[in-house]
Amino acid sequence: MTTSSDPADARLRVSIFMQRAAPYLLVLPGLIFVLGVLGYAVGGGFVLSVNETDLFMNKTYVGLKNYIDVFSDSRFQAAMLRTLLFVMASITLGITMSMIFALVLYKVVRGRRFFRGLSLVPYFVSGIATAVMFRFIFTTSGGFVNTVLTQLGLPAQSWLGDPTLAFIVAILANCWFMVPFATLILLGGLQTIDRDLYDAAAIDGARPFQTFFLITIPLIKPMLGVSLIWVSYISFSTFDIVLALTAGGPLKATELVSIYMYELAFLQLNFGQGAVLMVVLLTFNTVLSLVYIKIFVMGDKRRSGGK
Repeated sequence: MTTSSDPADARLRVSIFMQRAAPYLLVLPGLIFVLGVLGYAVGGGFVLSVNETDLFMNKTYVGLKNYIDVFSDSRFQAAMLRTLLFVMASITLGITMSMIFALVLYKVVRGRRFFRGLSLVPYFVSGIATAVMFRFIFTTSGGFVNTVLTQLGLPAQSWLGDPTLAFIVAILANCWFMVPFATLILLGGLQTIDRDLYDAAAIDGARPFQTFFLITIPLIKPMLGVSLIWVSYISFSTFDIVLALTAGGPLKATELVSIYMYELAFLQLNFGQGAVLMVVLLTFNTVLSLVYIKIFVMGDKRRSGGK
């Protein structure tokens, strides 16, 4: 039998449903736009990777020929190994620096807003400007670093002329560029931690490193995962900084996959093999992102009971 309360119950259910669905409905237009643009670009890249394309964009299907040619190329193999080393070093140094800066900014009391704003300045500098700045700092003649070394009685170094030193400088420039945003993410995570937990740990006699690994790290794992995704993405995709800093030299010591992709696609006009390298970088970025999400985000949700 129908009661007078049925319309009210129906309106209540609709209201609850709309409240729950509202965030998703608001995000949906932007999500559709991003996925549309990204899907078109990625789909177009995959199509190019299995075709040979001339200057007029006429395509001839060749299957996996481009993949076989690229993967069997010793230059690609060397660039891939170099890229993996570059990414691992950048992730290690970048996350370490980001965590240190986030902890320092978290402890700052006076001038907190000023210093937090100042820490973001490198993020707003373009990659080309970053490379130019590092060229001035590490140039052999009159560079800031060599000037300091000379004043200390140490020999000046050819930072951008030596393969090993140039590779190190490229890593430092990449970290300088990407660390501020990762720092901001980690700082946001630190600000969500209840300070009473630190006070209780101090009362119990916990040492700083114990507090860091047993309280801080577990509670900011989702933010740490996001930071790792960001740092990994930037490191794999680094192009403008290395191109303007060393152009892949000296002796191809800093030729990453992104630099090789640019040369294949836009200098040699081999769009098919250039697209193959795009697929390779996209695959590495996607796999690493999924690993980070599983370990730091999904794993954390399971341990917290899905809340």
